Amino acid sequence: MNTFLIGKTCHYLLTSGHKYGHRIHSPFVFDLIQTVFRAKNKKHTFSAIEKRRKELLHNSNVITIEDFGAGSKKNTSNIRKINYIARTSLSQGKYARLLYNLVKRYQPQTILELGTSLAISTSYLALGNPSSKLITLEGSQSIANIAKETLQACGITNAAIQVGRFDDTLDSVLQELKTVDFAFIDGNHTKDATLRYFEKILPYCNEHTILIFDDISWSEDMNDAWNQIVENPNVSISIDVCKQGLVFFRKGIVKQHFVIRY
Repeated sequence: MNTFLIGKTCHYLLTSGHKYGHRIHSPFVFDLIQTVFRAKNKKHTFSAIEKRRKELLHNSNVITIEDFGAGSKKNTSNIRKINYIARTSLSQGKYARLLYNLVKRYQPQTILELGTSLAISTSYLALGNPSSKLITLEGSQSIANIAKETLQACGITNAAIQVGRFDDTLDSVLQELKTVDFAFIDGNHTKDATLRYFEKILPYCNEHTILIFDDISWSEDMNDAWNQIVENPNVSISIDVCKQGLVFFRKGIVKQHFVIRY
């Protein structure tokens, strides 16, 4: 039982602001809530992706993985069933839709993802702006092979998978992208690694860049990393939605932090 996560979730539910934007005085954040958090999606938009999710959740085939991150708290073996990976690592529907809605609303041209897993979140990101260039990093070749099948099954053509340790591949990918308009950081859930990735990505950010950090309440370590990122002077707006943290670099905005029910 993850007691830290339970405690953070309870605190979030007690302290988070209204999901409809009441008492939010930032025009930018109020617009974000109305156009992204409260966006109404047509169910068929994600039918191919969710069909693939169901297939993965029922796939009992076994693969050998290379896990370079914090690993699974429940399973330390590198031999795992695909349905176990799908059950424990794929983005939940509402958070995957949040990624889609953010990309759909702000139309980033370059998207970076750290932690492909089985490419469900990758597919949501790519679908939000099919004209974008998306590069996703995955540490395990065996998982990347399944992720490629996911992209093909979902008709995704604007995403490329880079396989290897993040510390070995991130620099070259950043140089290839030249600028990062949107990044989803969902891998190696340790404080040092998360802060290291943030510092590497930061020089490639611009005023309109959006960074999303996953599992910010997963552990005390990750919560500490998130708090340090929020305090960074380059960050103007930060939003805590319990599982994920959103970071913006907008100019001409007073630095503010929000905890918002999602």
